Amino acid sequence: MNKTLIETIKPMKRLLFTALLSFLVIGASAQKKVLKSAEKAFKKGEMAEAATLANQAAGDAETENDPAVYSLLGKISLDKFLQSDFKDYAAASESLAQFNKAISISDEKGVEKIKEAPVFNPVDATKWIGGGDQLGLLEHYLVTVSNEALGTEDFKQAYSLLKIAYEISPSVEKAFFVGYGAENSDDEETAMKYYTIVTEYDSAYDNKSYAFQTVINKLSIDENFEEALAMTRKAQEDFPDDKTFDSWEVDLLIKAEKMDEAIEGLKGLVEAGNASKQTYYTLAYLQWNNGDLAIAEQTAMEALKLDPDYLDALYVAASAIYNQAAELMTEANTTIDDDAKYKELKDKAASRFKDAQPLFEKCLAADPNDLYSLRPLSTIYDQLGFDDKRDAMLDRIDKIEGGE
Repeated sequence: MNKTLIETIKPMKRLLFTALLSFLVIGASAQKKVLKSAEKAFKKGEMAEAATLANQAAGDAETENDPAVYSLLGKISLDKFLQSDFKDYAAASESLAQFNKAISISDEKGVEKIKEAPVFNPVDATKWIGGGDQLGLLEHYLVTVSNEALGTEDFKQAYSLLKIAYEISPSVEKAFFVGYGAENSDDEETAMKYYTIVTEYDSAYDNKSYAFQTVINKLSIDENFEEALAMTRKAQEDFPDDKTFDSWEVDLLIKAEKMDEAIEGLKGLVEAGNASKQTYYTLAYLQWNNGDLAIAEQTAMEALKLDPDYLDALYVAASAIYNQAAELMTEANTTIDDDAKYKELKDKAASRFKDAQPLFEKCLAADPNDLYSLRPLSTIYDQLGFDDKRDAMLDRIDKIEGGE
């Protein structure tokens, strides 16, 4: 009887083991059914149900590496973005993240499907009629709506959407308008980040100069002169015909207190030939500021040969001459016991004051309230014996300083 009992028990164990296998097979198949059910719910527009089922499939070992799961989750978030009238930026970002997950585990054919471009009604460009319904469709809406937002000056929406579009397919144009939208939305950090990205592109782009200028200006305001100089020199390479960056470089060198380097750089530009009036003026200004008055005068005169009415160069030339005259007068006044030497120096000073006079008068004609021209002119008139003119200058100075 014991033998019969053992023989009876063994088939029962095999039967139980077979039953367990059947249960496991059914369980695996059930997860595939969950994904199918999620896809059906999505097609019916039952988004909450579709999201619940799709997330369940994403969390199961059997289906967690199935690209279809993440494609579906991406489409669910995309629909949420569309239903929000394109205001739910988090949904758009989530959609991109899910499509990227699907791409990362798809084969080449699957990747092409996810990235496929959508097809829109030729009569109604807003009506999708076929083609890609995943990443390509998301990018289409991001770019289309952001362009419309730029047109209506809704800069917040424009750059918020373009930031996501840039992640899908980076381009210098997208980067620029992210920066531009952020700048006009007072998001300085984002603006500087994307304008800097624009400057790093090797390709030619019309708005790149603006990006350079904005970044350089911000770096200068922050007194980050070394980075500003590096950015300026890169801009000079990219825009060799734009002399704006030449003068900016000098300004930055001055702010960084690198006067000698600024002067040598400008001398190099002059020696290379075809220097602009601005280059001559800036060099003259630095030389004057450095106390090299005679050289500053000569350089400023070169600028005036190119443009006789160049106000900045007129002022530097006049000031350089005036300061030379003042130095001669100071020397004359210290030569107390040598009358001949005193007269010689005083005559030279008077001659130099006469040279400066018409230049300051031209500056004053351009701006009658320019104290920087009125004050030296009053001294010049005094030294040359033009008492009436001197008094007129002094009266005008008093009125301006008195707020009249």
